[in-house]
Amino acid sequence: IWWERDWSEDELERAQALRDQYTSGRINTGTIKIMQDGVMENYTAVMLDPYKIPEPTTGIPMFDPESLKGIVTAMDAAGFQVHFHALGDGAVRQALDAIEVARDANGPSDNRHHLSHLQAIDPDDYPRFAELNAVANFQPLWAMPDKYITDLTLPFIDEDVGGRLYPIKSVQDAGGMIAFGSDWSVSTANPFPQIETAVTRKDAEDSSSESFLPDQRVDIETAVQAFTLNAAYVNHQEDTTGSIEAGKYADLIVLDQDIFEIDPDDISETKVLLTLLEGEPVHGSLDSF
Repeated sequence: IWWERDWSEDELERAQALRDQYTSGRINTGTIKIMQDGVMENYTAVMLDPYKIPEPTTGIPMFDPESLKGIVTAMDAAGFQVHFHALGDGAVRQALDAIEVARDANGPSDNRHHLSHLQAIDPDDYPRFAELNAVANFQPLWAMPDKYITDLTLPFIDEDVGGRLYPIKSVQDAGGMIAFGSDWSVSTANPFPQIETAVTRKDAEDSSSESFLPDQRVDIETAVQAFTLNAAYVNHQEDTTGSIEAGKYADLIVLDQDIFEIDPDDISETKVLLTLLEGEPVHGSLDSF
C-alpha cells in the first residue's frame, strides 16, 4: 500500500480497510511502502554529507525524520510491515531510527520491516539491521561500475562513501539478513544476471568489465538464498516456500546448468527449463524430463 507524503496517522484506517479487502490467497496487502528519498544521480537521495555540487545539498527527505518516527510507530502497532525506499545513507539512518523508535514503543514484533536499494549505508548502521530485525533488501544488479555509478554518482559524493556503495557483504558480516529483489520494471526481473553481479560485482553483460568494490562480493550460496528463502522470509512465507524440502510447496525451477559449479561469469546465461508452482507446471513441461 503506497503511503502518500501528505497522509497523517489518521490514514491508517484507510490502509487497514485496503488490507482487509484485498488480502486473499497468494495476495497479502499487509505492507506499506514509504518512499523516504530519491536517487543519487539527481541529488535527491538523502545523504549524511552534502553532495559535491555548486549548491550543496544533502538530498530531499520525503518525510520529516521526526514525523517518520511517529508514522512508522503507528504502522508497526497496527501490524503492518513497512517497506522503505532508502537509497542514501541519510535515508537509511532515518528509516532505521524510525524502526528503533517503533520497537521501543511497541516491543518486538514479527512485522519484518525492510529497507530497499541501500546504495549507501554508514558503517555505524551495518549492525543495526540485525539489532532491529530489519531486512536489507538489495538490488544486486546495480552493484557494478556502470555509467550511473562512474559518471553520475562517484564524482559528486565523498570518496569514502563511494568506496562502500551497495555494501552487501558488510551488512551480512554484521549479522543482518540479506534479501535480493529486482525493482522490476526499473531493471530486469531475471534473477541470473543479478546473481552473477552479486557474486562478481561486474556488469553481467560484459564479463571483462572491472569488478566494483570486490570486497563486497558474496558467494553463490548467499546470492541464491537471498533470492529464495530470505525473500520468502520477507513475505512471511518461509514455512511454505523459498526452499526445496519436505512439507513445503513444490515451488521450484529446473535449470540448464548448475550455477553452483560453473564459472560465475556464465551465471547470467542460465535458462529456466521448467517452473513449478505448488507442483503444477507454469512454464515448460514435465514431459521434457
